[in-house]
Order: sequence, then structure tokens, then C-alpha cells
Amino acid sequence: MQIYNRQQISAAVRLDADALAAVEAGFRALGMGNVVQPPILSMALPEVNGEVDVKTAWIRGSDSFAIKISPGFFDNPRRGLPSLNGLMVVLSAETGIPRALLLDEGYLTAIRTALAGALAARYLARRESRRVTLIGAGEQARLQLAALRLLFPVERVSVWARRPEAAQRLARELAEDGLQAAGYPQIGAACAGADIIVTTTPSREPLLFAEHLTPGVHVTAMGSDSPEKREVDISALLHADHVVCDLRSQSE
Repeated sequence: MQIYNRQQISAAVRLDADALAAVEAGFRALGMGNVVQPPILSMALPEVNGEVDVKTAWIRGSDSFAIKISPGFFDNPRRGLPSLNGLMVVLSAETGIPRALLLDEGYLTAIRTALAGALAARYLARRESRRVTLIGAGEQARLQLAALRLLFPVERVSVWARRPEAAQRLARELAEDGLQAAGYPQIGAACAGADIIVTTTPSREPLLFAEHLTPGVHVTAMGSDSPEKREVDISALLHADHVVCDLRSQSE
């Protein structure tokens, strides 16, 4: 069995057009019914503001499949540690023998999540979208924006975060990268005029309401991945022309 660390994995897999095509192929296989995918095993650790998900799937015809262990401990930033981590085991789909251990520290999950957001926007947002609002200022907010820039001529970025200093810090980074960027203390101000809004928080209380949405805006809601999380208020869902999910059973 081969063992690969994050440095080796990040050198081989980047947030680029090739990775985007691979993720899109996976979603296409899922939509066509060519994927065996059991329900997610999820365990909450509320006393430490943490959770662990175990996920697996097999695309029929593939000679391998992977099992992913994905922990999220959301107080970690206070300790100078990332919120997300994890690893994957790759096994033979013919014999079940382990082939590789991917010690990616959550890197592949972060890349896949960002590219999934970009794919949603590719098919649901206006093609000329230039202004993006980020709700959240962590690693995934940065990656979501980077993925969107593979597909859209992004010029302006507005950032809101629970910690205003985090929003301002990200805005400064983006400005240094050539974008028009600003941090906002209120979500409504951050969302004004946005073409695409991306939510990337573990919030348990709604953040985005119908009053924050303007005609034609696309919302990619990434953070609510378990029943106790809720970034988008029901008013925003009822206000939408379309509500689209990658897997309806999981979303329900």
C-alpha cells in the first residue's frame, strides 16, 4: 500500500480545469444513476463544537473506491489549527485490498467542495457574473472564490464574517491580488448588487434572508451539511425561482 502526504497530494491535484472536469464527471455519474453511494455516517461532538463524517462511494466500472474520514472541529482556529482535517483510504473495487492511504489533511475535501460550488454556479448563475459576496472568510471562502474565477470574470468581492477583522483581512488579501474587495459589518450591505453569493459557515442560525437577495442573484450554500446547521433562512428558499441540490435524499 502506498502512503501519500499532503505535500505530495497537493502537487498532483490542484484547483484547476482538470480537477473541475473530474468533479463534474463524478456528479454526472451520480445523476445518471451510475454511483453506489450509501448514506453518510455522521457523528456530532457538541461539547467540543466538533463533528466527524465518514463517506464513501463507488462509480460503477471503476477499479477503485475511497473511504473518507472528515472531521470538523470549529473551535480549532482559536488554537491556531485548521477547522477541517481528515484522510482517505483507497481500496481495490475487485478485491477490497487497500491500495493507498491519502494523508491529505482535508485538502482533497476542500478542493472538491470549492469546485462543486463553481460547477453549481456554471449552470445556475449569470454567465457575465462579476461581483461575488462571500459569507464567511475562512479557507473554503478563499477556495470558492478561486474556483469561481476559473469560470467567471470576477472583478468585485464583498466579504462578511462573524469576526469583522477576518472579513477585513481577507478583503486586503484579495485587493493585493488585483480584485476590488471590501469587508462589510452587515450581511445586507455585503450582498447588495451581488451576482453570486457563497455561504461557507458552520452556522446553526440563519444568516441569509430573502431581503438580502436581488433579482437574478445565484446563491451557493456550502456550509449546511448536517441537520443542525442552517445558513439560509426559509424566506430565501421560498423567494427563490429554483432550489437545486446535488443529492435530494441527503438534503431532505
